[in-house]
Amino acid sequence: MQSLSAGSDMTIPTAGALGDDNGTAGARVLIAIPTFRRPDGLRRLLAAIAAMNTRADIRVLVADNEGSEGAGLAVVQALAGSYRFPIEAIPVPERGLSNVRNAMIAYARKDAGLDYVAMIDDDEWPTESWIDDLVAMQKATGSSVVGGPNLPVFAPGAPDWARHCPLFVSDDMPDGPVDIVWGTCNLLLHKSAFAHSDSNLFDPLFNRSGGEDVDAFMRLKSSGHRFAWSRSAVVWDDIPLNRTTLGWITRRAFRIGNSNMLVQLRWKYGRHGRLVALPSALAAIAANSMLLLAFSLSPKRRLTYYCRLVRSIGKLAFLTGRRSFEYG
Repeated sequence: MQSLSAGSDMTIPTAGALGDDNGTAGARVLIAIPTFRRPDGLRRLLAAIAAMNTRADIRVLVADNEGSEGAGLAVVQALAGSYRFPIEAIPVPERGLSNVRNAMIAYARKDAGLDYVAMIDDDEWPTESWIDDLVAMQKATGSSVVGGPNLPVFAPGAPDWARHCPLFVSDDMPDGPVDIVWGTCNLLLHKSAFAHSDSNLFDPLFNRSGGEDVDAFMRLKSSGHRFAWSRSAVVWDDIPLNRTTLGWITRRAFRIGNSNMLVQLRWKYGRHGRLVALPSALAAIAANSMLLLAFSLSPKRRLTYYCRLVRSIGKLAFLTGRRSFEYG
C-alpha cells in the first residue's frame, strides 16, 4: 500500500480499473457522510466529491452527530445553493457511531428509487473515479457490499516510525469477490443490504466502542450477502500529528482488540465462546510478545507485532470484564 505526506506531488490515481464502459451511468447513489466537529475536513471532502468524474446520479447526505448546533450543518447550508449535487444535512443528536450510521440508513430507506448508499468519513476524500469504481465492481460481481482501500496522508513532521503502523493501512486485497470487508470508511452498500428491513443495521451496543461496522458485516454475511473489493476505488485518509504518537496508537489498538472480541463472541466462537476465546487470547499475547522481542531491531515488524500484542491484550481485557470506549 502507498502512503503520502501532505503536500506531496505524487499523482493521485483516477482511472477506473474496469474501463470506461462499466454501466454506472444513471446508478442512483446516496453518498452518506457522518460528521462530528470537523468542518474543515468536511469542506475538503465535499469539494472532492463535487470534482468527481462520474456518470452516476449522485446525491449527498451529511449526518451531523453534534446535533442541531453542529458545524457540519453550517458547512452544508453555505454550499447548498451552488453545490454540484443535491445535498442535505440532518442533525443526529443521539451521540454514537451506530446512531449516526443508522440515521443515514433510515434516510436512505425513504427513497424507494435509490440503488446504493456509499459511506465515507469526514477526514477522508475520494479519487475522481471513486463512485464509478465501486458501482462498476458491484455490477460486475453482484455483491451486496463493496469496499476499497484507504491510503494514509501523513501531516508534515510525522515520525518515520509511525508510517509503518498497520493501523493506518487498509487491507490489500485483489479485485473481485472477497470473504468480507472490515470498515465503513470506504464502502458501497447495494439496496439489498438495507432496504428490506426496518431494523438497525448497526448495533447501538457499539456506539462508543467502535466495531459496529464489523458486527454489521458479519450479520450480513450470515444472512447470505456477498462482498467484493475494488482496488481502484481509493480514498485518502488524513493522519494528523496527534495520531502519530505511541500513546494514540496503543489506545486505538487496544480498543480495536476489545471491541473485536465482542464481535467474535457473537459470530465466531459460538455457545461456549469465552471458554474458547480466553486461551486463544492468552496464546496470542505470548506469541506476539516473543515476536516483538525477536524483531525488535526491525522498525516495521516491531510496530506490527506491538500493535498485535496490544490488540490481544484488549481482547483479554474484554473477556475479564473491561470494555474500552474511545468515542464520546
